[in-house]
Amino acid sequence: MAVPVTEIDGNLVVGFDQRQLEHYLSQAKAASAPSFGAAVADAEKYTAAHGLKVMRGAYVGSIKPGLPAAVAGLKPGDIITKIDAAPVNTAADLDRALSGLEKGARVRITFTRDGQPRQAEGLL
Repeated sequence: MAVPVTEIDGNLVVGFDQRQLEHYLSQAKAASAPSFGAAVADAEKYTAAHGLKVMRGAYVGSIKPGLPAAVAGLKPGDIITKIDAAPVNTAADLDRALSGLEKGARVRITFTRDGQPRQAEGLL
């Protein structure tokens, strides 16, 4: 009787070890995902906690220079509300929208800055 052997990024999984397979697959996916370069939090929680007009989206706390968020012109304090056609109501929504894109993909970012809606485009 044969035993299946799976290789994921040089890691061998012998048999049907579901936990080990999922672990290596998540590591491989994380390593290949493009970095957006922005630290974000749930805008609704952030704005409510700081006595601001409550808004939904991904609140941008900081930007890493040279990465897609900075190149697209995002700044700390911006609230991302949409990636392409995908609505962004939480920081997790932003992560989900970006995780479905490949490195080099062109992305349209809809955001609010100082209460005004804006759009920018960038490459991941």
